[in-house]
Amino acid sequence: MRHRVAGRRLGRDTDHRKMMRRTLITQLFRYEKIKTTEAKAKAIRAQAEKMITLARNRGDADRLIDLAESGDEETLKRLLTDAQARRLLREAEAGNTEALEREAYAIAVHAQRLVARDIRDRETLAKLFHDIAPRYLDRPGGYTRIVRLGRRKGDAAQMVMLMLVEED
Repeated sequence: MRHRVAGRRLGRDTDHRKMMRRTLITQLFRYEKIKTTEAKAKAIRAQAEKMITLARNRGDADRLIDLAESGDEETLKRLLTDAQARRLLREAEAGNTEALEREAYAIAVHAQRLVARDIRDRETLAKLFHDIAPRYLDRPGGYTRIVRLGRRKGDAAQMVMLMLVEED
């Protein structure tokens, strides 16, 4: 029985499954849409959305500095952990701009390193943090869309287009 067992195995061993997920997520961020099976798309969708949220919330050090200097405690606590928000606010209140910048950049670099575990391509990582994440600053989630394309010839697997939602 698979009660309360998280994740999809997709008929592959652990190493192959991890590599396939990394590759699919990298391709999604590189090309902003990929054609794959429905099972694979559903398997990577949540992880891709979490990466976008992490990049959106913690990836821009300059935005974190501006929020700390304006004293927007509520927004900082929503975007960061309580400890990170307290450290930024403490440095901003003390007027220590050098320490504030160092702390904000440390948070941003940490977010990039967390995402870089799965996205090994530097260009794609930069695209995620500098192009894709800023696009969704005002969107609270739901960054991807799955569009069914029909069944594949041969094994009749349901094919889909997994794409990033365009912001209007």
